[in-house]
Amino acid sequence: MEVIKFIQQFSNPFLDVFFSIITNLGGQTIGVVTSLILFWCIDKKLGFKFLYAMLFSFSLNNILKGFFNAKRPIGTEGIISGEINTATGSSFPSGHSQGNGTAFAFLMNQYRNKLVWIVGIAMLILVPLSRLYLGVHWPIDVIMGTLIGILSVFISNKIFDNYYNNSSHIIIYTTIVFLVLGVFLPSEDLLKALGALSALTISLLLERSFLNFDPSGTTSQHIIKVLIGVIGALLIYLIISPILTHGIFLFIKYFLLIFWATFICPIIFLKLHLCNKSI
Repeated sequence: MEVIKFIQQFSNPFLDVFFSIITNLGGQTIGVVTSLILFWCIDKKLGFKFLYAMLFSFSLNNILKGFFNAKRPIGTEGIISGEINTATGSSFPSGHSQGNGTAFAFLMNQYRNKLVWIVGIAMLILVPLSRLYLGVHWPIDVIMGTLIGILSVFISNKIFDNYYNNSSHIIIYTTIVFLVLGVFLPSEDLLKALGALSALTISLLLERSFLNFDPSGTTSQHIIKVLIGVIGALLIYLIISPILTHGIFLFIKYFLLIFWATFICPIIFLKLHLCNKSI
């Protein structure tokens, strides 16, 4: 508690806005957006792998949250909490810190250049710090969240490579294990994560068996692909959000969003000749 109070003594309007932006547009958002752009336009395998790392981490995080069920500092005397709408689920480990750790550990491992490492290290510090500044997590939450996020990259990469290179079924078994754990540790955030992870697992199997598309193309083709993907996802979200609001419907909603992005979009890209099949 003293650490949070120490950080919050430097509170001012500029830092309020700065850390609100950092916490909302941190590694989680960057990770998912970057992985989809990679998948649609640059390197299908790398995009799949990055998105799998993010969804593996989201699922693991919410399973751990359900298991530990730790109380947040929100409402604790002497601590001011902001951006409470971002504080869903229990406190340990921090989902924002873990997702951020996963995103930047993946990027830093993949692109070993100075700029990526400078931005990555900065974000590995700033996102956890934002959660403490906003009074929505304890120090142990953000430290362990970041470490688990980094570790989950190496675990998920191993699982993905084993499947992609050796046709191993471990990626299917991993998703099944997460789904079973989700029955015993249910939460709305976990349902979202498991819906997305299940869709990605199925898309991986179907895409390699029936599509095998090559994302390379011209700049104009890439722009059109991104527009199709984003507009389609927004329409799906806007249409089904008022209907699929609770419980298993959240699983269905996020399943549909990821299935759209990772399987339906490539079908459309091929039909519109925005990409070709891999030889």
